[in-house]
Amino acid sequence: MSFLVSTSEMQRISIIIPFLIIFLSFVAQTFSLCRPTPHFTKTGNATSFFRNGITLWIFFCITISIVGCGDDNSMPINKDIETEVDIFTEREWAIIQRLSPLPEKPPPNPTNRVADNPDAARLGQMFFFDERFSKDGTVACATCHSPFHGFADVEATSLGAGRGTRNAPTLLNVAYNKWQFWDGRADTLWSQALIALEGEKEQAGTRLQYAHLIKRLYQNEYETVFGPLPNLTDTSRFPLDGKPGDTQFDNMSEKDKIAVNTVFANIGKAIEAYERLLISRNAPFDQYVAGNLNAISIEAKRGLKLFIGKGVCILCHDNPNFTDNEFHNLGVPQGKLPEDTGRYDGIKQLLNNPFNGGGIYSDDPEVPQRILDFLEPTQQHQGQFKTPTLRNVARTAPYFHTGEFPTLESIIDFNNAGGVPSGFVGMREGTLEPLNLNEQETKDLVEFLLTLTGESLPEHLLRKPDLP
Repeated sequence: MSFLVSTSEMQRISIIIPFLIIFLSFVAQTFSLCRPTPHFTKTGNATSFFRNGITLWIFFCITISIVGCGDDNSMPINKDIETEVDIFTEREWAIIQRLSPLPEKPPPNPTNRVADNPDAARLGQMFFFDERFSKDGTVACATCHSPFHGFADVEATSLGAGRGTRNAPTLLNVAYNKWQFWDGRADTLWSQALIALEGEKEQAGTRLQYAHLIKRLYQNEYETVFGPLPNLTDTSRFPLDGKPGDTQFDNMSEKDKIAVNTVFANIGKAIEAYERLLISRNAPFDQYVAGNLNAISIEAKRGLKLFIGKGVCILCHDNPNFTDNEFHNLGVPQGKLPEDTGRYDGIKQLLNNPFNGGGIYSDDPEVPQRILDFLEPTQQHQGQFKTPTLRNVARTAPYFHTGEFPTLESIIDFNNAGGVPSGFVGMREGTLEPLNLNEQETKDLVEFLLTLTGESLPEHLLRKPDLP
C-alpha cells in the first residue's frame, strides 16, 4: 500500500504540528510548575519550557523540509519498492513480455478448409517453386520470395515478368498477418497468391493456363486434396489460355467460369498451406524473455530499453510478431518510383476482388464479409502502408515499401530525423517526430533488432521439391 501526501499538505503540517508540540509541552510544564521541586524555580521551569519547545519546533521544521523536498505533486510514504528484472523496471518488463513468445501456430484461417492439410502443403510447395506457373515459364513465387533471403527479395523493387514498384516483403511468419501486401489489398494468403500469379509484373500467367497445367502435370495430387477437376479436355469450353478481360475467358459460360475460378482459388489455397509452415521462432530475444538473461548482449538490452521507450518503436511494433497489423503514413519518400496511394487504392482493390474472404470462393465468408462491410477508402488512407514485422528483419533488407533503405541504420536515421517533409502521398502521421538518438543509441537499437532473428526453417521447406 502506498500513501501519497502532497508537498503543500506537508507544508501545512510543518506549521501546525510545532504549535501542537508547544501546546502539549505547555500543558506538561503547567503541571510541573504546580509541583515545586527543590532544584528549580518556577522561572527556571518556564524558561526551560520555552527553550525545549523552540528546539522541538526547529527540529521538526528541518525534518519536514528535508522529507518534503522532491516531487512538487506528491511524496510517497511507505511506497512499495519496484523490483527490477535485469536492467529493466517491473513496468518495462511487463511491456517486454507482451512481445514474446510468438505463438507456436498461426491463427486458423476458416476461409481455407485445407490451410493446415499436410497434403495441401506439399502440393503448395511444388506450386511455389514451379516456374511453369508463369507466362513464359521463368518466374515462380520463389523468384521474388527467396528462401535464401528470408523469403524476401534482395532487389529494392521486385523483378518478375516485369519490374515492380514495391519491395517484396518477407513470407516468414506471414500467416500471422491480418492483411497481405503493403497496401492490404488481400485479406487472405491464398488470395494474395492469386494476385501474384496473374499480375502483369509478377508471374503474368492466366487462370485457364494454370488449370490446364494442373490437369496435365498435377491431376492426381490436386484431386487427392480438392476432389475431381472439371472436364478440361474440351478446349472449346475451356480454352488453353485466358483470364477476365480476355475474349476467350469472357465468352465462357458462367458455370464454366466458376469451375475454372474454383481451380484457380484452390491453387492459392495450396500455396497458403505451404506458407503457413514458414514459421521462425525462438530468436535470442525470445530466449531472453523466457529467462536466459545471457541470451542477448548488454548493448541489445539497452537497445530494447530504447525500443520500448525513447525510440517509441513499440507504438507500431507491439505484439509477438512485432507489427500492429495496421497501416500508417510515415512519409516515406517515393523517390523515382511512381506515386503510390497505398492503403487508399488497396481497399478499393480488396472490395472488388471476387476472391476476397467474403466471396463465393471462400470456405467461410461470413466473418470476413462483416469486416469488409466496414471498409471504405478515405483521404486518411492516402499514403498509408502496412507495418512490417520486425522478426528476422536482419535477413530481409532492403526496407520499407520502396526498398530504398539498404540497412537497419538507414531506417533508424530516417526515424531519428523525424522523416522528411515531402516526396510522399497523403498526410504524414504526427507520431513521427525527431527522436534525438545519439550514435551509441543507434548502435544499441540495431543490436537489439539483430536479436529478433529466429531459428532456421527445416531444410525440406527451403528446397525446391521434385516436380512432375
